[in-house]
Amino acid sequence: MSKSYKNESYSKQPDYIKDISMDTHSYAEQDHIEVQTQEDIDEGWTENQSPMAGRISGTMADLEDIQSSEMMNSDEVREGIQDSIDCYQTCTETTLRCLTMGGKHAESKHINLLMDCAKICNINADFMLRNSTYYPQTCGICADICDECGDDCDKFEEDFMKECASTCRRCAEACREMTR
Repeated sequence: MSKSYKNESYSKQPDYIKDISMDTHSYAEQDHIEVQTQEDIDEGWTENQSPMAGRISGTMADLEDIQSSEMMNSDEVREGIQDSIDCYQTCTETTLRCLTMGGKHAESKHINLLMDCAKICNINADFMLRNSTYYPQTCGICADICDECGDDCDKFEEDFMKECASTCRRCAEACREMTR
């Protein structure tokens, strides 16, 4: 039998919650003034330029132009997303099988590499699905890790390990295409 509490003290909000909910100003309503420092001016940064994106590939406007181009909606991108998802799934399943087998298959270096590969492929697919401005960077690191994982898996004789190596290499190649 469940208890029903009718005591008013249980329905009251703590004072700190009341204080927060009574604040009528939201961040969207506040004026945000960005101050450009002398250091920014000396380095050549403009007001509408993201310092992080500017150091990587140009202004945010440049990155947004690239992002909205026809290439971003191509079959190549969809293939890259699918290859990343396939590699994530294969490396995750391979990790579980290797742990079950034990021995050299379960050595920490090998398992960590499989897990790194699975994780970066998952993140990379997410960045590409959301059309993140930074997905070319995630594709680059994804290709490097997939290549290393493929080489490591090829050292084993089992078919499932060869399949994992092949999936990693296919993902690495698709990712490399996305960074060009």
